Amino acid sequence: MSPLWIALVSFANMFSVGTFYALSVLQVQLPRLVGTSDAWSFAPFGVVCLGLTVGVATCASMIAQRGADVTAASGTTLWGFAVIGAGFSLTRLRFEYMLLCFLFGGVGVGWTYLAVVVMVGQGFPHLPLARSAIGPIGFSSGAATCFYLSCALPLSAVDADRVGQALTLAGGAFVAVGGATQLLMPGSTNNGQCNSPKTSLSRSERFFSMLLFFNALPGMTVFGALAPLASIYADGKRGDDSMTLLLPYSMLALASGGVLAPTISAYLGARHAFVALLCLRGAFLVLLSQFEEESMLGLGAVVTILFAHGAGFSILPGLVKAQSTPPGLFLRSYGRVLVTWGVAGIVGCTLHTALSSSIGSISAASLVLGLLTSAFGILLHIMPSLGGEFLA
Repeated sequence: MSPLWIALVSFANMFSVGTFYALSVLQVQLPRLVGTSDAWSFAPFGVVCLGLTVGVATCASMIAQRGADVTAASGTTLWGFAVIGAGFSLTRLRFEYMLLCFLFGGVGVGWTYLAVVVMVGQGFPHLPLARSAIGPIGFSSGAATCFYLSCALPLSAVDADRVGQALTLAGGAFVAVGGATQLLMPGSTNNGQCNSPKTSLSRSERFFSMLLFFNALPGMTVFGALAPLASIYADGKRGDDSMTLLLPYSMLALASGGVLAPTISAYLGARHAFVALLCLRGAFLVLLSQFEEESMLGLGAVVTILFAHGAGFSILPGLVKAQSTPPGLFLRSYGRVLVTWGVAGIVGCTLHTALSSSIGSISAASLVLGLLTSAFGILLHIMPSLGGEFLA
């Protein structure tokens, strides 16, 4: 299979499931559309993250049986049907059914993400830039498209039926992408030899799970409330509509992180790269907690968080693969590590829910995230023994 064709198919599938990063566009309208509380409006993103943990944990077995391309197609198709179901549920004002659909959709997101990592890794074995960039570019493009459409066609003037119809159309497009992938690439990708026996987490897997959790926590917390945060700063008291219009372009930071990840890792080394990415985000978040009214500081924090999110996710697969011996263990190891990606999203949504009704919730959430992220970054710096043999 041509590497260019693998790149296009991988991008299309990542684009489709990457739209889950833009779910905040929907959730900011849920109190108006279905009468949910502000706290419950974070639930769709949270249940997708819950499904995501199941998807990445079971993906290795799927790939072993069906191949990476078929698994990616199945995941994208499942996500598409989930979005269609969510659209029908919204038109009938059945919030609980919408959550159930998104739960299954999260499983599909997990399948597609890990399967595409395998496809790109096998399609571009000697091109680290391609391996690290395709995923973040696909994810960011899908999310940016949703944010752009939400700016061009303001949802605040649309009723539940119209929003539900839009979700149904989008879901149909994702199903088409998944179906086309399965038809055009039937079992053509090696399954990655992941038929390894199940064992408990190894030392490297425990460390990388912890590293991925702290790398993902700020980004997943931001993604869980990106549109509501923009709408707050777009209020006449704090900024203007330009904050909302900047949302699609902020996704460039996520893509840039993936593109520049090999350079950052090569220049600083893996350990110092993660220390810098963690501490930089922590510093911005702590500053934001003290100067909540500063819209430009908020924008700088979001851009930094998204850039570091993409960079960290692009550096980690290579580190996990280096510790996977024999190489066939990579799939199962990375799938276990990725579980904390979904856990980070659940924790972020829980934090939003807990603080949504409190005064100064942005300050409180920023301070908690900033201190946690900075503390782990500092710990990683002053304790070389922490993951020392894994970040060499």
